[in-house]
Amino acid sequence: MDAVPASLARSARRLSGALSAMLAAGLLVWLSWYTQGFEVWTFEARRQVAAREGGMQAAVVPVRLAASDGTVLQRGKVTGVPAVAVHADTGAGNRGAAATANAVLPWSEPQAGAKAYLVDFIYTRCPTVCLALGSEFQQAQRAVAQDPAYAGVRLLSVSFDVENDSPAALASYATSLRADPEWWTFAVPSSAANAEALLRSLGVVVIPDGMGGFVHNGSIHLLDGQGRLRGLYGYDGWPQALADARRLSEETRP
Repeated sequence: MDAVPASLARSARRLSGALSAMLAAGLLVWLSWYTQGFEVWTFEARRQVAAREGGMQAAVVPVRLAASDGTVLQRGKVTGVPAVAVHADTGAGNRGAAATANAVLPWSEPQAGAKAYLVDFIYTRCPTVCLALGSEFQQAQRAVAQDPAYAGVRLLSVSFDVENDSPAALASYATSLRADPEWWTFAVPSSAANAEALLRSLGVVVIPDGMGGFVHNGSIHLLDGQGRLRGLYGYDGWPQALADARRLSEETRP
């Protein structure tokens, strides 16, 4: 076989070098964009930046609701997750749902309802982070219930386990946490597709763990009355989350 001419070999090396340089430059540009100018290196940090900039908006999905006294609301609808009317089926023979609906009706009245929401994403069979979040929300609920300054703040726990977490299961779970439906609401999206849309809109990651459970974000999300993400906190950061929710509710009073 004839040897490759030296000039052709040099051209090939130059082309290879140019392609490598272009790939490296492209990678640097992508990294600069993805890391916000090389300042943000984790997905959760990107969510933090988006929260500060108001760059995440919760999707509008239909949900089913349950109350802590064991009564079950029929399918309702929450914009984002918070801030709009939640309508229960209050027809004849459904007195329990009608009574429980009063716990969420303030959301449909901007002047009287909540202005800020602390939201977590859970599933009722979770043996770890969800229990910790429930404990933190219990403490937040006590603070909200006892201090009129928190009148514009509500708590919302959303299950992403559509297959297993029926409204009845949520009602039982809420009861175990002694949740007061005046302050703390439990919901599950009406379908897996709706759950995925809601999770994706807020950047919540949920991965099956191969044992029937899930690995998922354990953050507390602060949403405003339009469903915009305004803050993210670790599950042990509920005092700061609650303080920020109070400030947000005061800022948005008419």
